Amino acid sequence: MERIYLLVGDSDYLVNGKIKYYQKESNIDEFNIITYDAEELELSDLVQELFTVSFFSQSKMVIVNHAEHLNKYAKEDLKDLIKYIENPSEDIVLVFAAKAMDETHAIYDALSKHAYIDQIKSFDSTQLPKYIEEQFLMDGYTIDKDAILELAIRTQNELYHLHQEIEKLKLFTIEEKRISRLEIEQLVSRSLEDNIFTFSTAFLKGDTRQYVAIYDDLMSSKMPPSTIFNHLFQTVNLIYQAYFFMKQGKSQEQIAQSLGISTGRAYYVIKEAKEQNMKRIEKTIKDLAKLDVLIKSGRQDEKLGFELLLLGNLKWI
Repeated sequence: MERIYLLVGDSDYLVNGKIKYYQKESNIDEFNIITYDAEELELSDLVQELFTVSFFSQSKMVIVNHAEHLNKYAKEDLKDLIKYIENPSEDIVLVFAAKAMDETHAIYDALSKHAYIDQIKSFDSTQLPKYIEEQFLMDGYTIDKDAILELAIRTQNELYHLHQEIEKLKLFTIEEKRISRLEIEQLVSRSLEDNIFTFSTAFLKGDTRQYVAIYDDLMSSKMPPSTIFNHLFQTVNLIYQAYFFMKQGKSQEQIAQSLGISTGRAYYVIKEAKEQNMKRIEKTIKDLAKLDVLIKSGRQDEKLGFELLLLGNLKWI
């Protein structure tokens, strides 16, 4: 086993699974695992932990999550941590976990020379349906093809969420051991992000019945019109930007990184960018920007203005 690991990947579920594997292989129990979050980390606390000798001669694992945030430190601030990385203790397994790392930074330079780097790829859109089916088959369940697709959409390729929903579905269908789309629709709720995305794409496609129904649901849940407005603006912008990244020949992973979203969400954004009418998207962006000015200048009521825009009846002042 190595003494230092750098795990890079979008999926917390897969990264944590790999950490558990290294923990098991190193025979380290739960009581000897210390976890830090680099986003909130006092660097001196981590360094002190690494240089503290255990009196009981037990191995321990030190995990640094969100390690990409170490990039905020200058090389001088990291000198003690880099010193440890260059000469690690035999009694410590040090694990850095990150979504991505700046390869020009001093901390990555040290890790690239002294750590085992594990690039953990998430499932892409072609692999996920088979993976979902296998999770049910291993326990003797069957799941319909359209149910698999709906489950993937509702969990947005987030594996933690996906596995929670799979366990719930198995318990609900424990006697018949068969899952149809109906069970997915009844038991797996859409996330806010999913609802907003569906609302936005329905609006762009002119599917009035669908986007008005979702809008009513969002309003019933006490969501302010301004929040729905902002989410619509952000979603349309994502689709618009993805379209031009596609034209540049960027991959799904590269587009996800450029937009600052997960590869799972990038798949659906790219899918819409391929299907949507760019002229309608450009018009929607301009209309939303105009409405924003009217609302902020006090010339248009927020809720009424947004609803008139949705129905295509807003008259520009």
